Amino acid sequence: MDVKKQEVGHEEIFEEVNRTKTHQGHENLYESSSTGVKGLDKLLGGGFPKGSVVLLAGSSGSGKTIFSFQWLFEGVKNGENGIYITVTEPLFKTLKNLEVMNFYDRNAIEREKLKIIDIREIYEDEGFNLERIINFIEEQVRQNNARRLCIDSITAIAYNLDNKAKIRKFIFELGKVIATLGCTTVLTSEVVDRDRYSVYNVEEFISDAIIKLAQIRIGDELQRVMRIVKIRGRGCRSDDLYFKISGQGIRVFPKLDISLNYKSSTERVSTGNEALDDLLSGGIFRGSSTLIAGPTGTGKSLLSMQFIIEGLERGEPCLYAGFEESRDQLIRNAKGFGWDLEKYEKNGLLTLRCVYPREKHIEEHLTDMGHIVEGRKINRCVIDSLSAIENSFPEENFTDFVIRVNGYLKMQNVTTFFTSAATSLIGSRRLTENHISTIADNIIMLKHVEMQGELGLVINIIKARGSSHSKRLIEYRITDKGIAIGQCLYGYEGIIGGMTRKTGDTVEDKLESEFEKFIGSETESVFPSLKSEGFSKENIFACIDKLIKKEILKKNNGIELKEDVKKIMR
Repeated sequence: MDVKKQEVGHEEIFEEVNRTKTHQGHENLYESSSTGVKGLDKLLGGGFPKGSVVLLAGSSGSGKTIFSFQWLFEGVKNGENGIYITVTEPLFKTLKNLEVMNFYDRNAIEREKLKIIDIREIYEDEGFNLERIINFIEEQVRQNNARRLCIDSITAIAYNLDNKAKIRKFIFELGKVIATLGCTTVLTSEVVDRDRYSVYNVEEFISDAIIKLAQIRIGDELQRVMRIVKIRGRGCRSDDLYFKISGQGIRVFPKLDISLNYKSSTERVSTGNEALDDLLSGGIFRGSSTLIAGPTGTGKSLLSMQFIIEGLERGEPCLYAGFEESRDQLIRNAKGFGWDLEKYEKNGLLTLRCVYPREKHIEEHLTDMGHIVEGRKINRCVIDSLSAIENSFPEENFTDFVIRVNGYLKMQNVTTFFTSAATSLIGSRRLTENHISTIADNIIMLKHVEMQGELGLVINIIKARGSSHSKRLIEYRITDKGIAIGQCLYGYEGIIGGMTRKTGDTVEDKLESEFEKFIGSETESVFPSLKSEGFSKENIFACIDKLIKKEILKKNNGIELKEDVKKIMR
């Protein structure tokens, strides 16, 4: 018979294979069998549909064989016998590569729960006869009661046939036989082109699902990505999914889903600094995000740690995600301010996740943080710092990270502090170009300033969504108890531009004059100590109360001095 007359069209293949499946009553496509690939089953709606044909496409080295065996060994664990048929690598080489994998089960192979067959050894002398190959596959599946079958690769088998007509007929007949067997089947396909899934443009017509594995270059690195092209009867996401191969096998890192459909709390929570709370009209909203930006040495991490300590003391589960300092360094630094982080770690309230950005892919960072947030029901989170992440990944990846982690934490009602290095009080290019400033609900800027020959520190609230906040430039100090916020910088100009100039009496000048008026020369011994603690209203009133108690200041004079202080501090 003329082979050309036997040529079957793509549409006929699709219709005939589906009719065969229906007539044979093969297993419900809505029942699932686990892939064994961590992170993938959920994306597939539970795993591969039972009885389905899955086309696993990719170039050499993309991970098809590892994926196939991980899936087959998972079947054995679940009581489903499997068969692996190869026409590419020698069996000894395949098994040697698998032995280092945690999922590898030598006992399963020895007991033939997973049977591995090199079809080249069987038909070495007789050649590739398509009818014999199909009959052999059917016979092996039935004899071994196999519920999982992998042919690695369909491309290599088809390549050994004479012409395209035979190839199309072979794939068509194979599809019909697989449909009658009812076992779940993975067909691997060798393709180089990223936009193609098969060599002969026929394989996908007998497939219920298509998964494409690839390696793409991002910056200086090659990254592995997986795409679920289709899965019949189920919806699936079609974007690229990062995956990695390790001794555990393949692991997929699904992207954190975010939406704007989340509740916004009206509850305010403390930043851990009472004076800062006052500047923010009583604190920040629960579930909000706050960006702490400033040059190195301005206390960004310290202010963030005060925020975490406040939560821990209130019994709130907290996550500190550090990308610059080790866990031990964080613990040591915190001890210098009287905070025992290890105590909170041991009682389960605090999670310290300290990893250099480049140690993991950006999707791994997001997935790990998601597991911690949901598993430990985190209330407060610090990400320190965005600058370290930005310097480690391409700009588009960094921007995507900020958008998704911010959106995800909001959906989980987690109150978050981000830190970022900035070179000026107004901001830096990284704050505006990567849209961090528009994403954050609150922005607190910290800056070094020169005043009267000394290097000082200034804090300014740039924005606080939904709040009336202070617009003043306020001096602060780093003390052994954390950040102490002091006086508003009256009597100065040019602070933002970095050219600070005194234009009149400062708050400090006015306070010193008032104290001299009431306690005279005693001011020389009292005022330096007060200045070191910070010129907050609370500190000044506490100082006045001590002076009254020591009888340095009369009570009625103390009341009058407090009123004068209130006027100065307005």
